[in-house]
Amino acid sequence: MENTLHDITFKLFGESDQDTRLKVLITLVVDLFMEVEALRESLIELTEDRKGSQLDTYDDSEYPDESISSISRGKSIYQKAYLNTAYLTHNSIGPSGGLDKLLAEFYPSSSSQIRQTWRECLFLERLGFSEEEITKYKKLAELAETLT
Repeated sequence: MENTLHDITFKLFGESDQDTRLKVLITLVVDLFMEVEALRESLIELTEDRKGSQLDTYDDSEYPDESISSISRGKSIYQKAYLNTAYLTHNSIGPSGGLDKLLAEFYPSSSSQIRQTWRECLFLERLGFSEEEITKYKKLAELAETLT
């Protein structure tokens, strides 16, 4: 979607058909997912003690001048995280497309995992919480649901 702020506002709140509004909303939601993922990744990078940056994960080019890291040199952690997240949405390596890869950062990959996995537990795991800590969290959260 290549629209100006005015175009987006008109399509959402003007006399547009439902399909047009839906397309605009989908694009906005995907943009927000990208932003949230970039913010999460940059915060992880800032707060974790890592042995090397995880922000060059998608730099798989054998040509250094044509790689993501050639663009991100000297950039802030957030700039690198956003660049990698944006690149991820275009990455079609493997059985899934880029958008699937982005959504996988937020949702279980199979329907059998839905009942077994809470969305926040996927992120807790990514943040480095152990399986034991996540299990304890789930028990405490389930208890909290019973409180009145």
